[in-house]
Amino acid sequence: MTKESHQPDYIIRKRRKASWYWSWAGLVLVILLVAIGLGYWLSERQYSGFGSANDRLGNLRTQLDEANNGKIHWQQQYQVEHQVTAQLKDEIQKLNTKIHNLEKEKQAFLRIFDPNAVESGLQIASFVWESVAGKVNQFNFRLMLIQAGQQQRDVSGTYSITLVGKESGEEKTYSMLELEALSQQDTQFKFRYVGSHRGTFNIPEGFEPELVRVQVTSSGRGGETIVQDFPWQVVSRQQTPNEVEDNNVG
Repeated sequence: MTKESHQPDYIIRKRRKASWYWSWAGLVLVILLVAIGLGYWLSERQYSGFGSANDRLGNLRTQLDEANNGKIHWQQQYQVEHQVTAQLKDEIQKLNTKIHNLEKEKQAFLRIFDPNAVESGLQIASFVWESVAGKVNQFNFRLMLIQAGQQQRDVSGTYSITLVGKESGEEKTYSMLELEALSQQDTQFKFRYVGSHRGTFNIPEGFEPELVRVQVTSSGRGGETIVQDFPWQVVSRQQTPNEVEDNNVG
């Protein structure tokens, strides 16, 4: 085999100086340093971001705790104010009812000394009842009898008070004598102008009153019997004392 005539026998390469290698080494070193610096900067930034996020999360938790504490405070304050308001409403209702009862009794007293009264003689002026504080189904009552018009002599007789309602779905009545709220002697009266009678009674368990019936009978010549029904309208345990309009049935 023969060598081609145009192929040289030797290849001459230019030898690079040492500075060229040092330049490339420096460039690589700079790139490495820049990469290391950039990596460190990114790491610090990421860590700083995590720290800021944790700080914000802590602030949000603190704000949430403060909001929950504020919510509990306002709930407690609302409950207290609600209870106070309910108590004030009950007291106002009681005072208004008492004022109404006193006004009714005042009118009754005026009828005593009214010579021109349409109705004269023995009358049931008022009957009121009120629940006893702290007692369930226990009530105080007050019955006022008057002699209207011209009072020339004392009037005497007896009265009875009866609870009318239902028990176990059937009609049932209880007299104050049965409930031991009055004795036989307590039911007697004798007065010239006004007679006031008080007592306390308990509603039997399972009994639902619908009305209170008051019957008054005068004795002697010309004696008469008066019957009045007072509907039982105790809307709630706190609605006391209670007075209703008279339902005259006799």
